[in-house]
Amino acid sequence: MAELILFVVSYLFITFFISMNTAEESIYASLFYGLAGYRVRNSLTSFTLSDSYFSECCMRCLQYQNCYSVNIQGDDRFCEINTLGPSGYGDLVDANGTWTLFIRTYVPHNELMFRATPGVGLSVKDSWLGNIIPPTAQDTCISMKNTSCSTHYRNPRVDIWESLSISQVTLELYKHGSKVAFIAFDGKDSTIENWFNSSRILNSSWSNVTPSTIYNYFSIKGHSECSRSFFVNTHYHNCSVDTGYMVVVDPPTACCPWENVPNKPQFFYSAADGTVTYQSGSTDLGTAEVMAVFVNIS
Repeated sequence: MAELILFVVSYLFITFFISMNTAEESIYASLFYGLAGYRVRNSLTSFTLSDSYFSECCMRCLQYQNCYSVNIQGDDRFCEINTLGPSGYGDLVDANGTWTLFIRTYVPHNELMFRATPGVGLSVKDSWLGNIIPPTAQDTCISMKNTSCSTHYRNPRVDIWESLSISQVTLELYKHGSKVAFIAFDGKDSTIENWFNSSRILNSSWSNVTPSTIYNYFSIKGHSECSRSFFVNTHYHNCSVDTGYMVVVDPPTACCPWENVPNKPQFFYSAADGTVTYQSGSTDLGTAEVMAVFVNIS
């Protein structure tokens, strides 16, 4: 009889323990969502975990103020804590089949989806759309300054764009590490191409870049015959009066003298509040050192 009582007590304890673990896992599963095959680079810290590796890793994340996600390698029970940097966004993301990225649910955060670098000889448009695969980005490609980054960085999560809860997309231009221009777009129900559309404009550093303004080009593909992409333009007549707000001068084609520049791609923008004529030689024609695309995920 004593053995039977011991067996029953042990069984009830094990059942209770399993149910508690299952309940705990369910709680953390509601706070994080997983993306297999991704890993955020340069985590804040890392741990080797016990048997309840998922819940333990998530619990450790919640202990850090700016933790927005964790990397988990299940086979080795390895946990890495990812925090938002001083600029308010996380580090570079790599595709990595042995890891799973778990992101906190209901914690809005900005994510760098793309960073284009001038002079590297690779099309910005084709890199963004996934038509070409840039070399692996260096760690310095996280910076908005002119660094040793020698390629374009494309977040692999661009490929699952439509499954992300994107509320806003912002294109930003930087020079000497400072933001010099931006356009913010409504990112809800968007694709990797149609977010860059005048009908989606929410805000801009240029007061006249609005949904009601008339453009002759406003698209990522832009004027493809001339290799002009991410093109926000208002007026064509001949090369000398081409006028707009921004353009990425991609390799290889140049239709006009103003875009016949070495070390493509180059990022031209209006440094004034209005448009700029690209061939004018005006001081209002700026050349950015970094072009970045951020998304707000909510």
